[in-house]
Amino acid sequence: MKAKKRILPRFTIGIDIGKHGAICIQEKDKEISNIKMPMIKTELDYQSLYDILTPYEGGNGLVIFEKLGVIFGSAKQTAFSMGHQAGAVEMACIALSIPFIKVPPRQWQKEMFIGVAEIKKSSKNTRDTKAMALIAAKRLFPKLKLTFGSVAKVPHDGLVDALLMSQYGITKYT
Repeated sequence: MKAKKRILPRFTIGIDIGKHGAICIQEKDKEISNIKMPMIKTELDYQSLYDILTPYEGGNGLVIFEKLGVIFGSAKQTAFSMGHQAGAVEMACIALSIPFIKVPPRQWQKEMFIGVAEIKKSSKNTRDTKAMALIAAKRLFPKLKLTFGSVAKVPHDGLVDALLMSQYGITKYT
């Protein structure tokens, strides 16, 4: 019996929502593109977001972003802002006829953290998902620059998450 050939979509876009978020575009036969979430001070730049997604209008691909839930201890303003951004991303995808999937963080993390030892936050008894995501990203993409700009040395959390979400889309939905 022959193995079923997987057909990759033309693109998979992972979007980490938030003012320190990022967009990661994995296009077939191209280098990975990483873009900071377009912001004007603390507000999402809707036109820039739309412009980033426009080349993928109606195309053979997928956008993946987190299905937002309650974040314990976060301010109402933060929750409102993130919900607003998620709605803007969803509406841009709808307007451009780009298929999208909202995935709970635990779902994509479970898949992408395979083989990564659990790391606990030092002050609490909770998982340090940011550290675990960085390890997973470096294992999957050892040569990919995980910072923005030429002087940055610390990996960008939003970029790491967006990269892993786009990779999750490739492994799960193609």
